[in-house]
Amino acid sequence: MTKKRILGTGNFALDIIYQREYPEGFDTAKKRNPFVDKKIIEEVGNTCGNVMCMLPYLGVETYPIGHFDESEQGLKITADLKRYGANTRFVKNSKEGGTTLMTCIHKLDANGQHTMSHRATAPNSRFPKRKQLRKDEVQGFVDALDFKPDAYFFDVSDAGPRELAKALKEQGVLVYYEPEGNKEMNKFLKCVEVSDVVKFSGTNILDTSFVANYPDKLFIRTMGEEGMEFNLRGQGWQKIAPVPNNNVVDWEGAGDWTSSVFLAELCKLN
Repeated sequence: MTKKRILGTGNFALDIIYQREYPEGFDTAKKRNPFVDKKIIEEVGNTCGNVMCMLPYLGVETYPIGHFDESEQGLKITADLKRYGANTRFVKNSKEGGTTLMTCIHKLDANGQHTMSHRATAPNSRFPKRKQLRKDEVQGFVDALDFKPDAYFFDVSDAGPRELAKALKEQGVLVYYEPEGNKEMNKFLKCVEVSDVVKFSGTNILDTSFVANYPDKLFIRTMGEEGMEFNLRGQGWQKIAPVPNNNVVDWEGAGDWTSSVFLAELCKLN
């Protein structure tokens, strides 16, 4: 049986995960507790990066579209994608590319509760750098594509990825959009318009009134420990209770596994 194939573009980063340790213990009465940051892992991540690596584990071929620089970190993102089973024929590294580093630190807040800090940078810069497929490159990319993907995943509202979504949808490809948020509402709604499935975090998008304007789509809203809910073709929100897990190690990436498993199961239906 031929494997299903999914194209994906958007947010890729080299995730650098630290665990903050407190050799002298943690005292909430102190303004500052001595600490040591221990590096846990350093590999490809962010939403699209995670999904492109998770799906091969679930038996789906992935084709990430990415353009990274030639730094050690940019080359590692490409190598990691390949190591996790993604087909990197649409990934390149060049001097003009962009590589984002995402430093994540697991630590304790002032009340001694677990929290995580995030900081995005780029190699040799404190500003993140991302390179996306340009809008004027989309038609050439589509014309040169020698297969019809079963689905297209994107998580940014940039014109290029959005235009690719539109072009692929016109060919009958399932389009799955997972936005970080909707601060740029106009761009966000343009992405919703060209998508079949829109999945988002209830923490990042609080007002869901826009959903009523799109009765031809599936909306999925995750709500952490409260579970999730979905709205299929304007039939109203249906809640799904969470599955208890008493052995949580790290919740980061849970939403990406949700998307990956759902896409993998959709692929089995066709």
